[in-house]
Amino acid sequence: MKVFSELWATGNWEDTKHVIADKGYDFYDVRKRISDSGKNPIIPRRQGAICPGLHTEENRARYKTRSAIERFFGRIKENRRLALRFDKLDVTFFSFFAIACLKAFKLIC
Repeated sequence: MKVFSELWATGNWEDTKHVIADKGYDFYDVRKRISDSGKNPIIPRRQGAICPGLHTEENRARYKTRSAIERFFGRIKENRRLALRFDKLDVTFFSFFAIACLKAFKLIC
């Protein structure tokens, strides 16, 4: 979590109301820094967390959106070529990314 403090310090978070992240950011210091700045952390709790997450009804839709984004990137990373960045040129990488997106949304194959 060393990188989070640098990211938080360099980012422009003024217009942000909610910070959505995955379980890797479920640490007390991260949640406290987000909450102290007046933002709402949408971070699911890790499996062995001491205190459970407080899932309110107002955040339910945000957690669903976070989960959908997480599943999308999981489907994209199934393509080893994208996950390991085999393509050196940006044009070929983004072209294959577009094909992988079409495949993830089941528009082809």
